[in-house]
Parts: sequence; structure tokens; C-alpha cells
Amino acid sequence: MRLPAFVRLTVRNILVNTDPGTMFFMLGLPAFYLLVLGIMFQGIITSVNIGGLSISYTTFLAPGIVGMQAFTAGSIGGGMLWADRRWGMFEQLLVGPFRRTDYLLGIVFLSVIFAVGGSLIMIGLAALIKGATFSMGVISYLYMITALVAGTIFFSSMFLVISIKAKSMQAYNTITILLFFFLDFASTAFYPITKLTPLPLRIISSLNPLSYVANIVRDSMVYGISYTTSIDMLIVVAIMLILFAISLKLYSNVRTGV
Repeated sequence: MRLPAFVRLTVRNILVNTDPGTMFFMLGLPAFYLLVLGIMFQGIITSVNIGGLSISYTTFLAPGIVGMQAFTAGSIGGGMLWADRRWGMFEQLLVGPFRRTDYLLGIVFLSVIFAVGGSLIMIGLAALIKGATFSMGVISYLYMITALVAGTIFFSSMFLVISIKAKSMQAYNTITILLFFFLDFASTAFYPITKLTPLPLRIISSLNPLSYVANIVRDSMVYGISYTTSIDMLIVVAIMLILFAISLKLYSNVRTGV
């Protein structure tokens, strides 16, 4: 039996993106953050205290790195769309047995698979570090996976919009690099946001979608699911639906070629 078109495109996308460079970007860099920062900073930061619960820095950091997988995996789709348009592959696929919907689903499924798979690898690596402790049940796993999937679709949509609007590959790469530095380090992935945090940084972090994904994952792995976790989840899902609708509208009118 022949596989559905979007499944075949997903397989094609996985094969295209399993080169050493992409794998290092997807797994090597987050693993470096986790292992190096987790081990080195744990000797400097004796504990992180949030809500009266004191945990090791690695225990705090690991969920942030897991949440970052949604952002990292979500960036793949925009680059693929730009490259496929640039080299004529997008046009060739559309004149073949594939529809625009199949192409979009192939990108989304690729990003989700990479995000969930990378997250499980990061959790496994974190468990090897001394001092990292996690407690998860069925509900916690459901919350974590839902946050990763919704976050991945959100970031995939964001990068698709950038890919459609960018006039050159250089412009796309510049915007992407700036977003990676800004969203990664202005979120709660690496450090907690407290009352001592300068107000501008608190505002930026509170508006950063990566902070919400990281917070949900951290609650799922460490603190437990609460009312605040559910509110964060609703926010992530809402902004995901809004941006996905915007990207879908723009994508439906995108021209072949650049």
C-alpha cells in the first residue's frame, strides 16, 4: 500500500535533514549547553529556589534545554521552504503528486518528530548528570509533549512567515540568528526570572513564547502541574493557532521560485 503523500514528504524531509551539520545544530549544541553549563554552573550555583522548592541548577536547566527543542526543530521548516523555492524543488514537488497541504504537513511533522525525539535524548542526557532529579507521571508527560508539539508548530509557523517574507537567503539567516540569540537567552530556559531581575528583562521574558514552553516543561518534569501550568498551556496553544493561521494564509499565496 502506498503511503500518503505527506508521509512520503516527511520521510524525504527527515532524510534531507539528517546530515552531520543539521544533527549537530539539533542535538550537539543543546547537549553542549546541558552538559557543559549544567556541570560547570552547578558548582557555582548551589541551588535554585522557586516557590519554596530548592533544586539543583542542572535540574532547573534540563527542562529549559528540553523546551528549546521546540524552537530549534521549528526553525527547520523555514530553511527548507526557502531552499526548495531557491533551487526549484518546491515547484517540482507541486507539479508532481503532491499538494501544498502535503508539503506543509511534511514540514510540520518533520519538526514535531525532531522536537519530541530531541527532547527525549536531552532528558536521557540530563539523567546522567549528578544532582539532576526529575519526577514525572502520565499527566506530566502529556503536558510536556503537548507543549512541545504546540511550541514546535508555533515556531515552525514563525519561521515559515520569515522564509516567505525574506527577500534573500542572507536576510533569512540574519533574522534567524538574531532570533536564536534573543529568544534563547531572554527566556526562562537558562535562568529563573525573579523580582530581582531588571524590569525590562522581566517584560521581555514574559512576552517570549519560549519562556512559556520552558515553564510548562519545567513544571511537568520538576514542580508538578498547577493552575499556572494550565494557563501557560492555553497561551501557547492560542498563539500557536493564531500564528499558524497567519502562516497558512501567506503560504497559500506563496509563489514558486524566489
